[in-house]
Amino acid sequence: MRSSVSMSPITKKWYVVYTRPKFEKKVLQETRLQHIECYLPVKQELRQWSDRVKRLQSPMFPNYLFVKIDIQEKVKILSLGGVIHFVGFNGQPIAVSDDEIEKIRRIEGGSQTLTTEYYYCIGDKVRVTQGAFSGMEGILLRKSNQVRFVIKLPVISQAVSVEIESSCIERI
Repeated sequence: MRSSVSMSPITKKWYVVYTRPKFEKKVLQETRLQHIECYLPVKQELRQWSDRVKRLQSPMFPNYLFVKIDIQEKVKILSLGGVIHFVGFNGQPIAVSDDEIEKIRRIEGGSQTLTTEYYYCIGDKVRVTQGAFSGMEGILLRKSNQVRFVIKLPVISQAVSVEIESSCIERI
């Protein structure tokens, strides 16, 4: 009697990995050592110090890295130092199409100056990451170049809001 085991071909897809801050390049190196295809889009930036100006490459999407894997390799990626989780919905990683990756590669390869735009929605819970309000958590009330950040004080049934640069907040 013959047993037929159906072997499905390995299908690798692009997934997005969320990393610890400033760990994108380290995770990229570790992923490559595991012979896993990965992609870290970068942009050119001019950084100025008091004594010099330097051109640097920084991640186009801070804290994010793309990996092309069979979903069965998910645990291998999660075990890498600096990886926090896969970007997904209801605990399931969401695949990114090859077309989307190609669009990002084309943008990265262009000669235009890139600026990262922060994508927040009104009502998002956010934390201030820089400045006098660093560490405070609140709700995004309005979007523009500067966002209106609301700090609720439930003990006294009051709230305070302040205008803050969108680059100084992160979604929580």
